[in-house]
Amino acid sequence: MSESRAYYDERHERHQEASERASRRSLVLSNVRAGTFVALLASLVVLEELTFPVAWVPLGLALLLTAAFVVQVVVHRRVRRIARWEGALASVAKEGLYRLERSWAALEDALPRAERVFQEPAADHAYARDLDVTGHASLVRLLGPVTSERGRALLRAWLLEPAPPATVRERHGALRELAPLADFRAEVAARGRLDGPETLEGIGGLDRFFRWAEGDDAGLPRVIVLAAWILPPLTLVGVVGYFALAWLPWWVLPTLAQLDVLRRHRRRLARTLDDASAGGPPLRAHVPQLELVGLRAWTDPLLASLAGRLGLGEEAAHRRLGRLSDLLDTVESRRNAFYAMLAPVLLLDVHLCAALDRWRAAHGRTARDWLEALGEWEALASLATLAHDQPTWAYPTFVADAAELAATSLGHPLLPPERCVRNDVRVGPPGTFLLVTGSNMSGKSTLLRAIGANAVLAAAGAPVCAAALSLPPLRVHTSMRVEDSLEAGISLFMAELLRIKSVVEAADGAAARGERMLYLLDEILHGTNTAERRIAARGVLRHLLAAGAIGAVSTHDLTLADAPDLASAALAVHFREEVRSGDGASPATVLTFDYVLRDGIATTRNALKLLDAVGLGGLELEES
Repeated sequence: MSESRAYYDERHERHQEASERASRRSLVLSNVRAGTFVALLASLVVLEELTFPVAWVPLGLALLLTAAFVVQVVVHRRVRRIARWEGALASVAKEGLYRLERSWAALEDALPRAERVFQEPAADHAYARDLDVTGHASLVRLLGPVTSERGRALLRAWLLEPAPPATVRERHGALRELAPLADFRAEVAARGRLDGPETLEGIGGLDRFFRWAEGDDAGLPRVIVLAAWILPPLTLVGVVGYFALAWLPWWVLPTLAQLDVLRRHRRRLARTLDDASAGGPPLRAHVPQLELVGLRAWTDPLLASLAGRLGLGEEAAHRRLGRLSDLLDTVESRRNAFYAMLAPVLLLDVHLCAALDRWRAAHGRTARDWLEALGEWEALASLATLAHDQPTWAYPTFVADAAELAATSLGHPLLPPERCVRNDVRVGPPGTFLLVTGSNMSGKSTLLRAIGANAVLAAAGAPVCAAALSLPPLRVHTSMRVEDSLEAGISLFMAELLRIKSVVEAADGAAARGERMLYLLDEILHGTNTAERRIAARGVLRHLLAAGAIGAVSTHDLTLADAPDLASAALAVHFREEVRSGDGASPATVLTFDYVLRDGIATTRNALKLLDAVGLGGLELEES
């Protein structure tokens, strides 16, 4: 951990200083350019007032200043790009520090706007909301930067749907090769940000681009493409001959033919140019990323396979998409007034569409696979960043016929390391359940979320916040953050029932398919009275036990497992607190928690002590 912090500190300082140096140089060059331009104007004014041969002096000076100005523009552009490049690398390093510190608000502000958009999963997802898979302080934010739309979608899918153990093992091999390559991963991420879409409008452009690239449109008729090569030269020759040589105005005929071409194919041209150009911003970023990933020699089979999909030599993906990206840059220049004047005269839109049609015919069907391969590489690099940042975290072991989840020194991955208390935890075997008791704020819910979050990371192929974790392939279902809905007319108890129903049905489905399911129930059915809650909760637990699911249940009801059959099935653990009575200087009661898991049912309660701790100890309370 300290090594990771030192690494990010050094990189951030180095690249930030380089960015600031380039920015200062850019400011100097900007002033020099302004001075050169003023001097050029002055030399032209002097030239206007003098006659030759004296005028040769300001004319020569004007030519020299013009050449100097052009050189300064080129150099200035390069320096500004260096400043942006070093700034992008510094930002990647700074985000690494924020991840280590779990500074979620600072990380939110540091991320580019396009990367902050992670669509929340559906409300009925089995665990995403309860376990903070996406959102502000979430597993997604804990992982490394992913700059591509396809990479973000793929990473989100990995966290929301468990992968088979064989796939997880493949990813572990890739992570072991990628984790030490921190500089390389940072460079790929920075390349994606340097020229990628910076606004929300740029997100989703690839979907539209793919619809164009994979479409069945035959393209412009060949006669129209041929006309675009013949008509403009005829028109220009006719116009020159009419005005310079007094020819007859026959140039009107090819001009009318050009206008007819534009009128008939206006919509087709606009649709092609708009749909293709939607991929322009992301492709500008992906071309250098594809080059970096595709040209590197990988030893891991999965990484080598991804690089192999990108091709080699002139057939390499970065070359093919680079040519398309150059075309799309020209398409974007259509907004330029100079282009707008020349376009109808030279039928430039027709030429652009024809070039795009040729590219699509040759490569349109393979473009998706190239970008999917890059997205998968970025998703793996994101998981590898976690492995680099947390070198003490373990790679989980999946055991096909295992009957339980067993973790050594398990912690919640989203907690800052200095506040993360680790515990040994076992969930299972079938026919048993982990019963977690304890007073308010003692750590029951956090333990359940730690179990679930690490199971999700494990099934995605990531390292987990534990010294060791072994588990069977399983599906996670939770009932934790259940809320009522005024809009839908659903009470808290009804919302809990619906959520529990989904857990029970998932357990039945898993049993029918021969799969293992992990359920995590926090304060089960707390939206009704104690007597009915106990009866209903016991019925749910019996059903889950009969279905062969393994799981953990937290509760304040210390009598929940008093029934003989549940008592024998419950593996009881608890958290406790330390109470320190107030003194004259600080009269309020103070509670401290060590968050250490202990065997057995909780023996303490703290609700009334918490009243005193917040200054409500003077209320008149009745004994029941």
